[in-house]
Amino acid sequence: MHFSPIASNWLAIGTNVAVIIGLLLVVLELDQNSKLARIGLLNDGNATENELFQAQMAEVPKNIIAKSLECPEKLDLSDYVVLDSYLYTGMNLVYRNYELAKEGFFEENDWKSEVDKYAHWYFSSEFGKAYWENVGRDYFDEEFAAHVDSVLARPGVDMKGAWKKVASVLPSRKGVELNVSTICQ
Repeated sequence: MHFSPIASNWLAIGTNVAVIIGLLLVVLELDQNSKLARIGLLNDGNATENELFQAQMAEVPKNIIAKSLECPEKLDLSDYVVLDSYLYTGMNLVYRNYELAKEGFFEENDWKSEVDKYAHWYFSSEFGKAYWENVGRDYFDEEFAAHVDSVLARPGVDMKGAWKKVASVLPSRKGVELNVSTICQ
């Protein structure tokens, strides 16, 4: 089959355009794969870091957490290590969403709503505030930390307040305070 010179030119142009489009698609796919690999590495790094902090946590951290809420003056250095692991790991899980948003996989609102949910839970107690202001804040990106600060500046329910609220509505607990006598001795 023989094409006229004009048809041959158009065919060559069409072929070249198709090749260029194909190359652009390959470049876009490589970029997407690079982002996915980066996210996988970030996620693996977060998981490893959280496992390390979990390993530093006491077998049963609940008493240390309760002590930090009721009588932080009774905490010792080993309690601080457990609380650092507890507070950092909790917020680092939220920070992962921030990192995913920065990579374009989550929306900004996704990580901000997580901070809105958990910042008061972790950092509204006397110990939690001191931890965030003096240690925890420095672990995270400035934008993320600034949002945590803005959430903490608003009223919210902390862990102790939430559990007292739950206990107050249980029929078996009506009028009974949460027992902290053994924790603060």
